[in-house]
Amino acid sequence: MGKVSKTQLENLFIKVDARLKKQIALYIIGGASAILGYNVTKVTNDVDVDGAIDSDLNQIFDEEAKKLNLDLYLSSKGVFFPPDDYRSRTKFKEFPKNKLRVWYLNQYDLAISKIDRGLDKDFDDIKRVHEKSPYDRDKLINIFNEEYINVVATGNLREKKMNLIDLIVNLFGDKSIEDTKIKLKF
Repeated sequence: MGKVSKTQLENLFIKVDARLKKQIALYIIGGASAILGYNVTKVTNDVDVDGAIDSDLNQIFDEEAKKLNLDLYLSSKGVFFPPDDYRSRTKFKEFPKNKLRVWYLNQYDLAISKIDRGLDKDFDDIKRVHEKSPYDRDKLINIFNEEYINVVATGNLREKKMNLIDLIVNLFGDKSIEDTKIKLKF
């Protein structure tokens, strides 16, 4: 596992695109979305995707990653609980030969999908995105409430709200805690 930058990931996708024989759409999630979409450099060894992975794409990806000395593989086995209708908000990256179309999460859907687990490494990813492209606290809370908690969230909703409160305190400081609790009806 090593650090991966936006440039490295883009170069890998360019190499993959050059070898593809058919058009493929890839929805990347998790840390790879933070890297590609928000120029975050992070330690990872996988590129998590939402959906099945085409076998030709998988083989080409593995071969090109190896050539570039990147310890990366495609994975569709990650934990991913995004807000409702997240695909309509994904952002698009097309590569030079136009065979590979990569969609990455918008920063709010990325944050909400990562806080579902509440792991420190996920909070670190969100913090790095915030440093590059600051979140609007109210928009984050609104999407969390309207398109996640009230629509698709399962399990312990109190815990999920606590995770969001922890994240908001980390991003915006203690002064925002009471207002956040009110908006979350906590």
